[in-house]
Amino acid sequence: MGIRISNARKKIPTNGLQLCILLALLAACAPATPIPTPTPVPVPTPTLTPSPTPTPSPTPTATPIPPLALTIHWPRQVSALQPVPIEVELVPPPGVSVTATVRATVIDPEGSPRWPFDLVPQEGNLYVGEEPLQLPLEPLEGDWRLLVYVRSALEVEGERELVFQPLPICFRDLTDVLPAGVDVHVPRDFVEVASQGDQQAGGHVWRYGDGEVTLWWAPGPVEPLLLNNAVVMLETTHDLDEPPRVLDVEETEWQGQTAFLFHEGWPGSEGGAAEALVVQGPDYWLYVLRVRTTDGETIPPPLRQVWKTFTLYPPEG
Repeated sequence: MGIRISNARKKIPTNGLQLCILLALLAACAPATPIPTPTPVPVPTPTLTPSPTPTPSPTPTATPIPPLALTIHWPRQVSALQPVPIEVELVPPPGVSVTATVRATVIDPEGSPRWPFDLVPQEGNLYVGEEPLQLPLEPLEGDWRLLVYVRSALEVEGERELVFQPLPICFRDLTDVLPAGVDVHVPRDFVEVASQGDQQAGGHVWRYGDGEVTLWWAPGPVEPLLLNNAVVMLETTHDLDEPPRVLDVEETEWQGQTAFLFHEGWPGSEGGAAEALVVQGPDYWLYVLRVRTTDGETIPPPLRQVWKTFTLYPPEG
């Protein structure tokens, strides 16, 4: 017996098929389920902590160095008969060592600078001129000034200008003593220690301090002055018992007149250097003007000042 395959399909119930179709349609029409959006996690903003403002260190205030204290040492009275040392005291602050250059200048009443001085440092904060101030015997009237200049790394405090008036000097009246053709200004402070002769021929000796000035005169030959005549005239003024040594002689002139200058060395306890000028005046009179020290080798400055006043006059008529 043969097997028979049936081609008949198994029937699905109508109601079940419809339900399936409905479910499929519902599924197609239903909205898609949204994908959830992730919630962003907030990133914390970093908080910047401000750096502390640095407190500036106070700038140290430099302590000022006190200035140099300047003091001019000066006598109460100034006279040409007493040379004045130029002396300045320059005191530095405690514990400070400083060098300075100090100069001084003397100004006359007409405003002209007369004498500059370089002051040399000495002990005790002193600066001293190498030579003293020697005023003329007959200074200009009015105010003289001493100006001090200081160059230093420190400031200088103190008066740098000093005003002074020299004392006037009284002179001897030699009108009836000297010949008419000559004059010399001898202060009254000079003591006359010797005198001889008259206005025709004679001599006088005046002493002051550690020196003396002498003037001798006599008629000379009516011819130009020669060295041999000058030597003869010079020797008449020497002490015959203790004559000085003539060290040297030079020919020169004095106010346009021929002259010879002798350098001498005087003996004895009051000996020393001397200078003697032998000159012939316009009236042919011969004159010997001598200045010498009686205590050493340096002729006192006031004597040299008197020397400078020696004047020759032409004969009258």
